[in-house]
Amino acid sequence: MLVSELAASAAARATNPTTSGAVSAQGAPVAHAPLQNRASSSKNGFVRSGEHSLVKWQILDSDSIERARRENKLLFLHIGYKACHYCRLMAQESFRNAECAAVLNESFIPVIVDREERPDIDTVYMNYLQAVSHAGGWPLNVFVTPNMEPVFGGTYFPGPSTSRRVVAETGAEAGTETLDSLTVFKKVRDIWRDQETKCRKEASEILGQLREFAAEGTVGSRGTAASDPIATHVKSSSSSSSPPSSFGFAPGDVPECAAAGGGKSAHLSSELDLDQLEEAYAHIAKTFDPVCGGFGIAPKFLTPSKLAFLLYLNTAPSAVRDVVGEAECKHAAHMAVATLRQIRDSALHDHIGLTGFARCSVTRDWSIPHFEKLVVDNAMLLALYLDAWRSAGGTAESEFLDTVIELADYLTSPRIALPHGGLACSEAADSFMRRDDRDMKEGAYYLWTRREFDSIVNASGHDKQISQVAAAHWDVREDGNVDEEHDPNDDFIKQNILRVVRTAAQLSEQFDLPVHTIQQYIQTARNRLQARRDSDRLPPDLDDKVIAAWSGLGLSALAQTSTALTDVDRPKSQAYLSGALRIADFIRTNLWDASSKLLYRIWPDGRDTGGFADDYAYVIDGVLRLFGATGDESLLEFADELQKTQITLFHDPQAGGFFSTTPTTQHTPIRLKEGMDSSLPSINALAAANLFRLAALLDDDTYASLATGTVNAFEAEMLQYPWLFPGMLIVVAKARLGSESTEPVPREVEYKKRREKAKVPPLQ
Repeated sequence: MLVSELAASAAARATNPTTSGAVSAQGAPVAHAPLQNRASSSKNGFVRSGEHSLVKWQILDSDSIERARRENKLLFLHIGYKACHYCRLMAQESFRNAECAAVLNESFIPVIVDREERPDIDTVYMNYLQAVSHAGGWPLNVFVTPNMEPVFGGTYFPGPSTSRRVVAETGAEAGTETLDSLTVFKKVRDIWRDQETKCRKEASEILGQLREFAAEGTVGSRGTAASDPIATHVKSSSSSSSPPSSFGFAPGDVPECAAAGGGKSAHLSSELDLDQLEEAYAHIAKTFDPVCGGFGIAPKFLTPSKLAFLLYLNTAPSAVRDVVGEAECKHAAHMAVATLRQIRDSALHDHIGLTGFARCSVTRDWSIPHFEKLVVDNAMLLALYLDAWRSAGGTAESEFLDTVIELADYLTSPRIALPHGGLACSEAADSFMRRDDRDMKEGAYYLWTRREFDSIVNASGHDKQISQVAAAHWDVREDGNVDEEHDPNDDFIKQNILRVVRTAAQLSEQFDLPVHTIQQYIQTARNRLQARRDSDRLPPDLDDKVIAAWSGLGLSALAQTSTALTDVDRPKSQAYLSGALRIADFIRTNLWDASSKLLYRIWPDGRDTGGFADDYAYVIDGVLRLFGATGDESLLEFADELQKTQITLFHDPQAGGFFSTTPTTQHTPIRLKEGMDSSLPSINALAAANLFRLAALLDDDTYASLATGTVNAFEAEMLQYPWLFPGMLIVVAKARLGSESTEPVPREVEYKKRREKAKVPPLQ
């Protein structure tokens, strides 16, 4: 209803000004105290960015929801993150506009939310938006009832005084026209006033449909809760707002559930087998872009889980290759490696500072990024390039070693590895072109005109050839290298986004120079551009909040890299191990409460935000990887403690698997259980992998049973759409093939031998 209504003429609305809100028995609007901006009460940087806005931002809490209910208003949820270009743009164009702010303040309860702090809220409403519009991205703007039911949503709405066209992350083509924010705000206000009953009915129906969609992994094939000892425990303890001090386990005990659900969860479903890997491969191969790498056309994303699956196929045991096919497994590796080469050479890569990669490309050929750099993306890329390097031979001469070292250096650099040991969150998309500029521009820190490029590289006037070689290498053109069709708002006129279009070998032929000379020229140009950038430009804003889940992925990648480089580059190996140890120590000191056995998501926020299931899963994985690198048994004990808490707070005793939120997480309209991979690894796939690993290390049948139950929970979905579950399929293969499918980790092997020799009982 609302989508079509919004497309109607705005002229009629201009002749019928209205106000919304509760009315008295006599029909007159009820006067309410004006909103006061509460953004400053938050410790979150993105939320606090609205502190001086004309919009009277509220925070997501019971007070805001109760006020919406009392005044009979919709909440306007503005969900974004600090590094986001379009979030900053909307704040500038719409939330500084007096008329927009007046409508929001008078007719809605405007609430600002950091998606990185509340991924549960973000995921629910992104699912809604993608379901109704087949589009997504940030900022995510959703109008919801006081019951948190979605009425209407969208992404970036241009300000009323702008004529910008949207270059969307998903679901819309470059230059797509969209309604301006003021039109949207007024129309939603009017429809809520005139058709509230219909809005509520449709919103309730939509939320019901979302709940059905979210039933993924909640049916499963297991028995009832009554037959499950874990279910009995959770049922008795989940009514409390905080778990008991023992987290439901008697001191020194792990719950007995080897026969949970009539024993069905103790064994992997017979329907789940290696055949699903072949089906997933075939579907992924159909979407591969043989020209530019990646999958689909545009926009292009990093798709780490998909690439990890393809790399796995080529190194998997013979049983997997027999089912999928030798030629197919080789082609899987080709797709992954070709994509990783394209990303390495693309405009997503900072070719001057060598400081990681942006998060996605607007174009098919990876030539125009969204410039924000998320630390979590770079952590996952490190793990991917590490796998690709090992597949290429894992020697000092093997391809991708330089990219592995660059990414690990970035994650351990002073800018990202903060003094207290935690990992920063992200670097912003927008920045100043020069230190004395007043207005930020998207990607300004990374852009160069040809004139500027030549004046820096050939500053002496005697290095024209160096400038020519470097320009040919990075596609630097006189008129800029961004096509007009991809620049609908003229943001990149005459600007160049550096990307590798000619290799040193190709340039050697073009300029009739030795390859080593070409390489020297490129490095000289890089050094000069870096020096100028350091002196004349301010780096993008850093979001220095620490996220437990993302730190866990960084910890995992650095620990694996340290182990892999031990015999190739020992100093680097030690540096990365030190970085991993600092992250682990930070998590234990600042995000883990040893007395209550609770993990917190965000630092610093006064431990206001409890950890979600992804925080536990990713941190457990990182801690186990670090245990594999060091053999420090205190890390194994820590992983075991984290795992017990994750089971208590998130495990589904009826169908298996892990919900993303606890039963008491506030303001979440749907309790999701996610098995599919997204831009991040599947929570349940990683949880299952962690459980299998802990089961093997601790000789614990309980953990093994929970692991198989977690996989079985998604049986129906995996059988129907296996390509959406690449992470879980790797777990299925490893569970089917046992030790044959897993490369032994020396420290873990040593630990298990010591335990067996000493006959030490499982950790309690």
